Amino acid sequence: MAVKKMAGHDPVLEVSLPNDFGEDLPFKGHLVGEEMYFNDDTGMLTMEKLYKNDSDAYAYSIISAIGHARERRAYTVQPGQETCRVNNGGLEMDYDTDLLLELLTLAIESERSASSTVYEHVRRKLAANE
Repeated sequence: MAVKKMAGHDPVLEVSLPNDFGEDLPFKGHLVGEEMYFNDDTGMLTMEKLYKNDSDAYAYSIISAIGHARERRAYTVQPGQETCRVNNGGLEMDYDTDLLLELLTLAIESERSASSTVYEHVRRKLAANE
């Protein structure tokens, strides 16, 4: 990962996000959040990173591992007026922004009902980053 420091700003990073399900995704921007957590029930270690550039595009990387097995996924999201362009390294698609937010809300709600502990953890992390 190459680091470029700008006066008065967080460093601009040039990263290549590893992706087992498509091409690795290059991205240049600021690291805005990262998290690592371990699930005692499954033995899974998960690491997540979120980047944002000056054009308000985002890149998200998630790596999950159990023992020697691992899965790496990466996504970029370019918001537009009415759609968001999402790239997973294999496909690039435009999604209606309202529909994408609705699906995200449903995913969060299903996580909350499945595990209030996970939901509370995510909710606290999001509140802390605001």
